[in-house]
Amino acid sequence: MTDKCEKRCVAVMGIGSMGGSIARHLIDSPCANKVTGAFDVVQSLVRELHQYAVDSGKAQSDRPPNSVRSAVEFADCVILMLSSEDQCTQLAFGGCADLITNMKKGSCLICCSTVKPEWAKRAAETFSAAGIYYVDCPVSGGPKRAREGELTVMAAGDVDSLEYAMPVLKAMGKVHKISGGAGAASKVKMINQLVAGVNLCATAEALALATKSGIDPKQMYEVVNDSAAASFMFEDRGLRMIEEDDPEPQMHLNNFVSDLRQLSITARSLNCPLPLASAALQQFKCGEALGYGRKDDSSIVKVYDSLTQVKVCQKKVAKAGEE
Repeated sequence: MTDKCEKRCVAVMGIGSMGGSIARHLIDSPCANKVTGAFDVVQSLVRELHQYAVDSGKAQSDRPPNSVRSAVEFADCVILMLSSEDQCTQLAFGGCADLITNMKKGSCLICCSTVKPEWAKRAAETFSAAGIYYVDCPVSGGPKRAREGELTVMAAGDVDSLEYAMPVLKAMGKVHKISGGAGAASKVKMINQLVAGVNLCATAEALALATKSGIDPKQMYEVVNDSAAASFMFEDRGLRMIEEDDPEPQMHLNNFVSDLRQLSITARSLNCPLPLASAALQQFKCGEALGYGRKDDSSIVKVYDSLTQVKVCQKKVAKAGEE
């Protein structure tokens, strides 16, 4: 078994808003003695992350990685943070340029992407057969908390995999070890998304009702945050709904469409009714149909703007050439 030292050489595959924030935090963290590569199909992101690692004295080489192999071949732990299960399948098992071919034996794949529990279980079995540890490790918290190392980390896998990955997992945030092996953490994340999605829709619905009834939505926001109804989703997304008409996407709205759709399929197989999740899914599908799928998930409020004919965000968007 590979020596379980406290420091790890790390690579991050997929460095968008979440993966990039995780990569930057790990570069800053003492748990990573080297960041061997941060890789993405967007080469400008690869160059930016590599320069950040160089400036921090933690780059593996003087050049950014130009392939999956060059990004992961020296890594002890590889973090997978992609936006879809299909992308994970292609990168993990897609052929000669995939992870299972190029990761070294005794290293560990930490899958932080949201995937089906069955996918995680099969991936763990396949990587284990190749001599590579695997941790089913979805996260929650968004890019800001990822950058600060304050994510909620849901981790499941065999004892050796969890032990090997633990220094990196602890650097990312608060670790919840989920019993049941690979796939169990993905189940927990799926259920977490139920709560988050319903909460997000309730936030939009409450602010829309306040606005429609003549209550200042900012005052409504402040009251709820001081009451028993307060929540992270209300505080975080509600503020964007009120103050930003077209916020920079942190998490895309259509992520909730795919997450809640999969949740619905799983619940149906278990004969477990989910009326609130089903209602939330329909709202997110409406948002997607209105063209907000790739917008920030707080754009769910636009569905209510359309229905009520009253905008929650009263701030005007400056036209080109205006300050």
